[in-house]
Amino acid sequence: MLKSFKEFFTPVFSPEQDQHRVIDLKLAAAVLMVEVGMADSTIAKEERRVMERTLQESFKLSPQEANEIVCLAEQEVDHAVSLHEFTSLLNKSLGKKEKNSILEILWAVAFADNLLDKYEEYYIRKIADLLYVSHRDYIRAKHLAAVNPDPQA
Repeated sequence: MLKSFKEFFTPVFSPEQDQHRVIDLKLAAAVLMVEVGMADSTIAKEERRVMERTLQESFKLSPQEANEIVCLAEQEVDHAVSLHEFTSLLNKSLGKKEKNSILEILWAVAFADNLLDKYEEYYIRKIADLLYVSHRDYIRAKHLAAVNPDPQA
């Protein structure tokens, strides 16, 4: 039994810890994107495209890897009790600039289908609060995404 506990915690304390942290960051970011995308009860194909492309560009992933992370994030959202565990990880790992970038990405997801749902806006506001992003930066990110919701299109 002790051996199984040791094997369970090995990845957490191994030299590959930074690699696991990056994987966790990818998943945490993807979960927030999926949460916003599903706020209006369905992820539109445009929203999914923004999620996958953002993951590819931000983390240097292949299209298949990005798709797999989004699928995993969808499963996490189905089982998650709150967003706190994901925003907590991002708070510990990211600075102000990176957190603002996360908000810009979330707004891009929300605007991707050209329909800003009130629940999408609610979730982004909630996430901004959990990430300790100022209201000024929250509004700035919204305006940037509204002007150019999909800069890569």
